[in-house]
Amino acid sequence: MSKEVTIYGYNSVETSVSRNPDSVIELYVDKSTSNKRIEKLLSSSIASKLNIKRVDGSFLSKLLSTEKHQGIAAKIIINEFFNLKTSIQFLSQKERSLVLILDDLDDPRNIGACLRTANAVDIDMVVLSKNRVNMDSPVIGKVSSGALQKTNIAVVSNISQFIDRIKEIGFWVYGTSENSKVSYWEPNFSESTAIIVGSEGAGLRDLTKSQCDQLLSIPMAGVVSSLNVSVACGVMLYEVLRQRSTN
Repeated sequence: MSKEVTIYGYNSVETSVSRNPDSVIELYVDKSTSNKRIEKLLSSSIASKLNIKRVDGSFLSKLLSTEKHQGIAAKIIINEFFNLKTSIQFLSQKERSLVLILDDLDDPRNIGACLRTANAVDIDMVVLSKNRVNMDSPVIGKVSSGALQKTNIAVVSNISQFIDRIKEIGFWVYGTSENSKVSYWEPNFSESTAIIVGSEGAGLRDLTKSQCDQLLSIPMAGVVSSLNVSVACGVMLYEVLRQRSTN
Protein backbone atom coordinates (compact mmCIF):
# COMPACT_ATOMS: atom_id res chain seq x y z
CA MET A 1 0.00 0.00 0.00
CA SER A 2 1.10 3.57 -0.60
CA LYS A 3 -0.08 7.12 -0.04
CA GLU A 4 0.49 10.54 -1.56
CA VAL A 5 2.21 13.36 0.31
CA THR A 6 3.53 16.77 -0.67
CA ILE A 7 7.11 17.75 0.12
CA TYR A 8 9.02 20.97 -0.49
CA GLY A 9 12.47 22.46 -0.23
CA TYR A 10 15.45 21.59 -2.40
CA ASN A 11 17.00 18.84 -0.27
CA SER A 12 13.76 16.89 0.18
CA VAL A 13 12.75 17.13 -3.46
CA GLU A 14 16.25 16.39 -4.77
CA THR A 15 16.37 13.22 -2.64
CA SER A 16 13.16 11.92 -4.19
CA VAL A 17 14.12 12.89 -7.74
CA SER A 18 17.62 11.43 -7.63
CA ARG A 19 17.03 8.34 -5.49
CA ASN A 20 13.45 7.39 -6.18
CA PRO A 21 12.15 9.18 -9.29
CA ASP A 22 9.35 6.64 -9.77
CA SER A 23 7.79 8.00 -6.59
CA VAL A 24 7.41 11.53 -8.01
CA ILE A 25 3.91 12.22 -9.34
CA GLU A 26 4.34 15.93 -10.06
CA LEU A 27 7.18 18.38 -9.63
CA TYR A 28 6.27 22.02 -8.98
CA VAL A 29 8.80 24.75 -9.69
CA ASP A 30 8.42 28.49 -9.23
CA LYS A 31 8.66 29.79 -12.80
CA SER A 32 10.47 32.90 -11.62
CA THR A 33 13.20 31.03 -9.75
CA SER A 34 16.85 31.69 -10.56
CA ASN A 35 18.18 29.08 -8.18
CA LYS A 36 21.11 27.38 -9.92
CA ARG A 37 20.74 24.15 -7.96
CA ILE A 38 17.10 23.82 -8.99
CA GLU A 39 17.91 24.53 -12.63
CA LYS A 40 20.71 21.96 -12.56
CA LEU A 41 18.32 19.41 -11.09
CA LEU A 42 15.70 20.15 -13.76
CA SER A 43 18.26 19.74 -16.53
CA SER A 44 19.23 16.25 -15.40
CA SER A 45 18.24 13.23 -17.47
CA ILE A 46 16.18 11.90 -14.57
CA ALA A 47 14.12 15.06 -14.16
CA SER A 48 13.45 15.27 -17.89
CA LYS A 49 11.21 12.22 -17.56
CA LEU A 50 9.10 13.74 -14.80
CA ASN A 51 5.87 15.72 -14.93
CA ILE A 52 7.22 19.21 -14.23
CA LYS A 53 4.87 22.14 -13.73
CA ARG A 54 6.13 25.73 -13.77
CA VAL A 55 3.89 27.68 -11.41
CA ASP A 56 3.64 31.03 -9.69
CA GLY A 57 5.32 31.39 -6.31
CA SER A 58 1.93 32.29 -4.87
CA PHE A 59 0.62 28.88 -5.97
CA LEU A 60 3.35 27.16 -3.97
CA SER A 61 2.78 29.38 -0.95
CA LYS A 62 -0.92 28.50 -0.95
CA LEU A 63 -0.32 24.81 -1.57
CA LEU A 64 2.23 24.53 1.24
CA SER A 65 0.92 27.17 3.66
CA THR A 66 4.36 28.76 3.78
CA GLU A 67 6.43 31.17 1.71
CA LYS A 68 9.66 29.42 2.71
CA HIS A 69 9.42 26.73 0.03
CA GLN A 70 12.65 27.60 -1.85
CA GLY A 71 10.71 27.61 -5.10
CA ILE A 72 10.28 23.86 -5.43
CA ALA A 73 7.85 21.18 -4.27
CA ALA A 74 6.69 17.73 -5.31
CA LYS A 75 3.77 15.40 -4.90
CA ILE A 76 5.20 11.96 -4.21
CA ILE A 77 4.14 8.44 -3.30
CA ILE A 78 5.52 6.95 -0.10
CA ASN A 79 4.97 3.60 1.55
CA GLU A 80 1.90 3.40 3.75
CA PHE A 81 2.74 3.72 7.43
CA PHE A 82 2.87 0.65 9.63
CA ASN A 83 0.10 0.13 12.19
CA LEU A 84 0.30 -1.76 15.48
CA LYS A 85 -0.16 -5.19 13.92
CA THR A 86 2.13 -4.77 10.93
CA SER A 87 4.86 -3.03 12.95
CA ILE A 88 5.07 -5.91 15.44
CA GLN A 89 5.09 -8.43 12.59
CA PHE A 90 7.96 -6.55 10.95
CA LEU A 91 10.02 -6.14 14.12
CA SER A 92 9.48 -9.76 15.16
CA GLN A 93 11.44 -10.86 12.11
CA LYS A 94 14.52 -8.77 12.90
CA GLU A 95 17.39 -9.14 15.35
CA ARG A 96 18.93 -6.34 17.42
CA SER A 97 16.31 -3.90 16.21
CA LEU A 98 16.44 -0.22 17.05
CA VAL A 99 13.18 1.71 17.42
CA LEU A 100 12.58 5.37 18.22
CA ILE A 101 9.27 6.24 19.90
CA LEU A 102 8.11 9.85 19.86
CA ASP A 103 5.82 10.11 22.88
CA ASP A 104 3.25 12.88 22.46
CA LEU A 105 5.31 14.89 19.96
CA ASP A 106 3.17 17.02 17.68
CA ASP A 107 5.47 19.74 16.34
CA PRO A 108 6.13 18.88 12.66
CA ARG A 109 9.59 20.50 12.71
CA ASN A 110 10.72 18.43 15.67
CA ILE A 111 9.24 15.30 14.13
CA GLY A 112 10.99 15.98 10.83
CA ALA A 113 14.31 16.57 12.61
CA CYS A 114 13.92 13.34 14.61
CA LEU A 115 13.17 11.41 11.41
CA ARG A 116 16.32 12.80 9.80
CA THR A 117 18.48 11.74 12.73
CA ALA A 118 16.79 8.35 12.98
CA ASN A 119 17.41 7.65 9.31
CA ALA A 120 21.05 8.67 9.70
CA VAL A 121 21.62 5.84 12.21
CA ASP A 122 19.75 3.38 9.96
CA ILE A 123 16.93 2.91 12.43
CA ASP A 124 14.47 0.06 11.96
CA MET A 125 11.37 2.09 12.81
CA VAL A 126 10.08 5.40 14.16
CA VAL A 127 6.78 5.25 16.04
CA LEU A 128 4.33 8.13 16.51
CA SER A 129 0.90 8.62 18.00
CA LYS A 130 -1.96 8.75 15.49
CA ASN A 131 -3.85 11.20 17.69
CA ARG A 132 -1.00 13.71 18.04
CA VAL A 133 0.44 14.32 14.59
CA ASN A 134 -0.62 15.02 11.02
CA MET A 135 1.90 13.09 8.97
CA ASP A 136 0.64 14.77 5.80
CA SER A 137 2.20 18.05 6.92
CA PRO A 138 4.66 19.21 4.21
CA VAL A 139 6.84 20.64 6.98
CA ILE A 140 7.77 17.14 8.16
CA GLY A 141 9.05 16.21 4.71
CA LYS A 142 10.94 19.49 4.38
CA VAL A 143 12.76 19.23 7.71
CA SER A 144 13.44 15.51 7.37
CA SER A 145 15.45 16.18 4.17
CA GLY A 146 14.29 12.98 2.49
CA ALA A 147 14.05 10.77 5.58
CA LEU A 148 10.24 10.73 5.41
CA GLN A 149 10.46 8.76 2.18
CA LYS A 150 13.20 6.39 3.34
CA THR A 151 12.33 5.54 6.95
CA ASN A 152 10.00 2.87 8.31
CA ILE A 153 7.31 4.76 10.19
CA ALA A 154 4.55 3.36 12.39
CA VAL A 155 1.56 5.49 13.32
CA VAL A 156 -0.35 3.80 16.13
CA SER A 157 -3.44 4.67 18.12
CA ASN A 158 -1.98 3.63 21.46
CA ILE A 159 1.71 4.13 22.27
CA SER A 160 1.31 2.28 25.56
CA GLN A 161 -0.01 -0.81 23.80
CA PHE A 162 2.85 -0.67 21.31
CA ILE A 163 5.38 -0.59 24.16
CA ASP A 164 3.75 -3.62 25.78
CA ARG A 165 3.88 -5.52 22.51
CA ILE A 166 7.55 -4.86 21.76
CA LYS A 167 8.49 -5.89 25.29
CA GLU A 168 6.74 -9.19 24.62
CA ILE A 169 9.07 -9.80 21.65
CA GLY A 170 12.23 -9.07 23.62
CA PHE A 171 12.82 -5.32 23.46
CA TRP A 172 14.49 -3.30 26.19
CA VAL A 173 12.77 0.05 26.57
CA TYR A 174 14.61 3.21 27.65
CA GLY A 175 13.07 6.62 28.22
CA THR A 176 14.64 10.02 28.73
CA SER A 177 14.25 11.91 32.00
CA GLU A 178 16.29 14.80 33.35
CA ASN A 179 15.64 13.48 36.88
CA SER A 180 17.28 10.10 36.30
CA LYS A 181 20.63 9.43 37.98
CA VAL A 182 21.58 6.97 35.21
CA SER A 183 23.44 8.58 32.30
CA TYR A 184 22.53 7.68 28.73
CA TRP A 185 25.81 5.85 28.03
CA GLU A 186 25.55 3.42 30.96
CA PRO A 187 23.15 0.72 29.64
CA ASN A 188 24.21 -2.00 27.22
CA PHE A 189 22.29 -1.44 24.00
CA SER A 190 23.38 -4.64 22.27
CA GLU A 191 19.90 -6.22 22.30
CA SER A 192 16.72 -5.03 20.59
CA THR A 193 16.24 -1.51 21.92
CA ALA A 194 13.52 1.13 21.97
CA ILE A 195 14.45 4.73 22.79
CA ILE A 196 11.58 6.99 23.86
CA VAL A 197 11.73 10.78 23.84
CA GLY A 198 8.89 13.00 25.01
CA SER A 199 7.58 16.43 24.17
CA GLU A 200 9.79 19.38 25.08
CA GLY A 201 7.26 20.89 27.42
CA ALA A 202 6.10 17.90 29.45
CA GLY A 203 8.63 15.20 28.61
CA LEU A 204 7.46 11.60 28.83
CA ARG A 205 3.98 10.92 30.10
CA ASP A 206 3.79 9.23 33.50
CA LEU A 207 2.31 6.07 31.96
CA THR A 208 5.15 5.89 29.46
CA LYS A 209 7.73 6.33 32.21
CA SER A 210 6.20 3.44 34.16
CA GLN A 211 6.60 1.16 31.15
CA CYS A 212 10.30 1.86 30.65
CA ASP A 213 12.87 -0.66 31.81
CA GLN A 214 15.10 2.27 32.70
CA LEU A 215 15.02 6.05 32.55
CA LEU A 216 18.18 7.80 31.34
CA SER A 217 19.43 11.36 31.62
CA ILE A 218 21.68 13.46 29.42
CA PRO A 219 23.99 15.38 31.80
CA MET A 220 23.88 19.15 31.36
CA ALA A 221 26.98 21.19 32.20
CA GLY A 222 25.63 24.64 31.36
CA VAL A 223 22.82 26.78 32.66
CA VAL A 224 20.08 25.32 30.44
CA SER A 225 18.22 22.36 31.89
CA SER A 226 17.24 20.48 28.73
CA LEU A 227 17.99 19.96 25.05
CA ASN A 228 15.74 20.34 22.05
CA VAL A 229 13.99 17.00 21.62
CA SER A 230 15.61 16.35 18.24
CA VAL A 231 19.07 16.96 19.74
CA ALA A 232 18.32 14.64 22.66
CA CYS A 233 17.12 12.08 20.14
CA GLY A 234 20.45 12.35 18.30
CA VAL A 235 22.50 11.98 21.47
CA MET A 236 20.63 8.82 22.47
CA LEU A 237 20.58 7.16 19.05
CA TYR A 238 24.23 7.81 18.33
CA GLU A 239 25.21 6.24 21.63
CA VAL A 240 23.40 3.08 20.55
CA LEU A 241 25.18 3.24 17.19
CA ARG A 242 28.56 3.82 18.87
CA GLN A 243 28.16 0.84 21.16
CA ARG A 244 27.01 -1.47 18.40
CA SER A 245 29.78 -0.42 16.02
CA THR A 246 32.44 -1.35 18.59
CA ASN A 247 30.97 -4.78 19.43
